[in-house]
Amino acid sequence: MTSVHPGRLFVQKHGKAEAYEDVLAYADFLRAEAGLDDVVPVDLYAILDHFQLPQPQSLPLSNQQALLIDSECGTILINSEDPAQRQRFSLAHELAEMLFSVLPQWTGLLRLPGGFRERTKEKLCDCVAANLLMPSNYVQQLIQQHNVSLECAKFLSDKCDVSLTAALVQLARLSPRRHFIVLWRMKNKPAEIKKAPRPEQMALFQMPDIPPPRKLRVEWSIGSPDAPFIPKDKSTEDSSFIFTAWKTNSFSFGKERMTFDNRSAAWFYSENMPFESDGERFVISLIERLGQNSLCCILEKR
Repeated sequence: MTSVHPGRLFVQKHGKAEAYEDVLAYADFLRAEAGLDDVVPVDLYAILDHFQLPQPQSLPLSNQQALLIDSECGTILINSEDPAQRQRFSLAHELAEMLFSVLPQWTGLLRLPGGFRERTKEKLCDCVAANLLMPSNYVQQLIQQHNVSLECAKFLSDKCDVSLTAALVQLARLSPRRHFIVLWRMKNKPAEIKKAPRPEQMALFQMPDIPPPRKLRVEWSIGSPDAPFIPKDKSTEDSSFIFTAWKTNSFSFGKERMTFDNRSAAWFYSENMPFESDGERFVISLIERLGQNSLCCILEKR
């Protein structure tokens, strides 16, 4: 049997993918075509078999999670050194890339796959991958039953065979309230690093400038459509529950006033989990911007 290009078939059946919603519908299409509606964890290899696509090849990749090396035949390379759940997400991402490979590649003089800038296209592929592995209808049912929480993320991670981080991001992204995920890292701001002298530089008549102490800062963040804007490299106060999790290397949670947008403090509820990676301690936080009724809801559910 000849292979069928899933991206091309999607366009034939659904028309042009010009809006975000068009692209995100591709995840539901892949599951439906393979007969995997309402089935978790999603068997990505069943999708490959349905379209007669080759099995991905696992091998060490330098600074890459995966590569779609032949977009027509669907030949995919997966980094064999990544954890199994990371490899699943990477494979789902490359299946999303197959859709963009059949969309118009140029807009005027710019190369914009499907009319989307490269950074936007990558984010959309991640969203498609998340929706493919964690169907939005299933996640929304979980939110209605259990609320958005770390425990709910652990349940979703186990049921859908994805990483806890991927589960947290999907919960926050689909939350009807103002939830967001932040990864925190102890570091200096880029401007502070830029001003710091190089090790080989010698001060002739004065001591070289010493960069200020590192702070626990935002590495990345993502959230629901109504979540507040979180500036990259924004630091958290040493008195916060977030910093407490990093300092004590233990889970923390609570309601407190914090400032994220350099304007005024607001009330937030956070759950903060520290973890180690390559000898460095990070904190991942599930945070909700509280409104007048949010605290009552939290107290009722917890």
